[in-house]
Amino acid sequence: PFVIIISTSLTSESVVMRYGYSPIIREFSADAYKYVFKNGQNIVQAYGVTAFFAFGGTLLDNVIMALCGYAISRDKFTYQSLIVYPLIFTMIFHGGLAPTYLIYTKVFGLKDNILVYFVAGMVSAYTIFIYRAFFKQVPVSLSESAELDGASEMQIFSKIMLPLSLPTFATYSFMGLMHRWNSFETTLYYISDKRFYTLQYLLQLILQEANFIKQSMQLVPGSVQADEIPLETVKFAMCVVAAGPMVAIFPFFQRYFSKGVMVGAVKG
Repeated sequence: PFVIIISTSLTSESVVMRYGYSPIIREFSADAYKYVFKNGQNIVQAYGVTAFFAFGGTLLDNVIMALCGYAISRDKFTYQSLIVYPLIFTMIFHGGLAPTYLIYTKVFGLKDNILVYFVAGMVSAYTIFIYRAFFKQVPVSLSESAELDGASEMQIFSKIMLPLSLPTFATYSFMGLMHRWNSFETTLYYISDKRFYTLQYLLQLILQEANFIKQSMQLVPGSVQADEIPLETVKFAMCVVAAGPMVAIFPFFQRYFSKGVMVGAVKG
């Protein structure tokens, strides 16, 4: 499928409409990419915003969730129930979009603020329990021996637990990265400043614009031919532009997946 996406994005619009999709480029054309990058500065800016909050936010999210998972995995932690039960509650019930919007905009003042990308969806209760399940599997003797040597809880977490949890950390970091990279809802709800548009939201606007222009051309006799807007190939070019970075970094995470996703799945 990915080969067909690339070949279609590099094929002439008329050829695609005549022969359909094919992994072979019958007639090379870069018109789709020219249309997508006609406002190249906006695309580059959107790439920067998306990369900044996707990579930075994912790292921050997983450190926070790993810390929380480590805390509630420790049997000597007195206040486990004060954290565990609210987390379970959020897995079952959700306040909805309207209360969330009001809290982010009226309470936190995050309307048209790039920090909203970090706050929105920062913590997943499910992932916290995944980290907790992993830390529970680590022999207690490791942390006890470290405590005897004078290590603090943060030293135990950073120097023992976190390196051991690398497969889990890498797996759920990549999942979180994919979710953040492909998200456009946060921009749709909270951002109206064009400087903070994400790549997915900007590409969606470009597609809507192309669709509108093509429909308008079809309704106006004697105007520029509607076929000059490569609407079909633009869709595939947008897929390549949006998915390219994630496809490039996936091999670096792939080797952790089989071990990371199995954490907590088997007991005994």
